Amino acid sequence: MEAIADSSALLAAFHVSDSLHERGVKMLATAPKPVLVPEYVAIETSGVLGLRTDHQLAQEFMRVVLETGELRLLRLSPDHFYLAAAYFSQTKRQLSFVDCSLVVLSRDFDVLTFDKALAKAIREEK
Repeated sequence: MEAIADSSALLAAFHVSDSLHERGVKMLATAPKPVLVPEYVAIETSGVLGLRTDHQLAQEFMRVVLETGELRLLRLSPDHFYLAAAYFSQTKRQLSFVDCSLVVLSRDFDVLTFDKALAKAIREEK
């Protein structure tokens, strides 16, 4: 099954000072290639990298997503937005809209994440 990366895994892999850096690098290295990065996750990850580190690392992340083939941008359909919005509207969990999008995507993809709340929601979805 194809794998999708959550921001938590991407942030850990790209940010060398992250406490989960080594685990993040290993997670991405051992996943089937290419690892898919939904557009919402790409936006979230580049924003957080820019805030936590510097703009250059955020730019490097986007270059890897757009140019290398190791990570591949996953463009989502307009229908996906409505499915994620429906899940977001009905869930009692404290999940971001991006996390709700990943729960919906987990129906068809493996999700690489360190986010415990997201992982639990995905397990319960299956």
